[in-house]
Amino acid sequence: MVSWLVTGSNRGIGLGFIRKLSADPNNIVFAVTRNKSTSSDLLELESRLKNVHVLQADITDVPSLRNIATEVGKVTGGTLDVLVNNGAYLPQERADYTLDMYDGKEDLLDEDFGNFFKVNTLGVIKTINVFLPLLRKASQTSLAKIITISSGAGDSEFVVNTAFDSVAAYSVSKAAVNMVTAKYAARFKGENLLFLSISPGLVNTHPEIPEEVVLESLRPIITKFQTSYPEWDGKPLTPEQSVTTVLDIVSRLTTKDSGASLTHNGGTKDWL
Repeated sequence: MVSWLVTGSNRGIGLGFIRKLSADPNNIVFAVTRNKSTSSDLLELESRLKNVHVLQADITDVPSLRNIATEVGKVTGGTLDVLVNNGAYLPQERADYTLDMYDGKEDLLDEDFGNFFKVNTLGVIKTINVFLPLLRKASQTSLAKIITISSGAGDSEFVVNTAFDSVAAYSVSKAAVNMVTAKYAARFKGENLLFLSISPGLVNTHPEIPEEVVLESLRPIITKFQTSYPEWDGKPLTPEQSVTTVLDIVSRLTTKDSGASLTHNGGTKDWL
């Protein structure tokens, strides 16, 4: 049995991971959500699949993470094969903000960057640290993997080439978490651990909303991206498509790839 733990699993890409992984009875899947009582899709899966365990924790809260690590260890015998850091913070408020728009709003600058770093960067560090003992124990018999869902928004070359100047705080937090991945890879170089940041692609995380509505809301960004990527069809991936491609890439990587920041296409610059 291969044990997987996915944070931010109550919707979108995270829920896509749980659905895909739990379809294989050889997987033990731990779905982490901030509020178990409102995670109806996860609870439905848990009710009918013996290999799904829904756990409640906030990735910014170490005591809650330690509590679920204890629960995971009871099921697996103290190991964890794969950690997927999918939990992230990306509210729609001020999504159009560029850095200069914070001029004269320094309190808002501190608030926004504090919130994004607290979840997207520090939350990942806290989660990895709590689960490292389980992952290192698993690595004694097979390759243990720590996968962080990142974004092309954190790649400086992509940002400049596409003039992608908005969602500034989010982008900076994702650039930072890519360095977090590299630092862990450097720290545990030589061990049977794979640390990886990977972009899921541009994904429609609201499949219940009509496609034309989603496309219209993303039109300004899509137009910018197609200027640099004219061959891209401009259609966001579904969570299922994204998860399938990410898992396929992860399945083929080895320790020599540790520390990399990859796209959902498997490269380092093919973000769309």
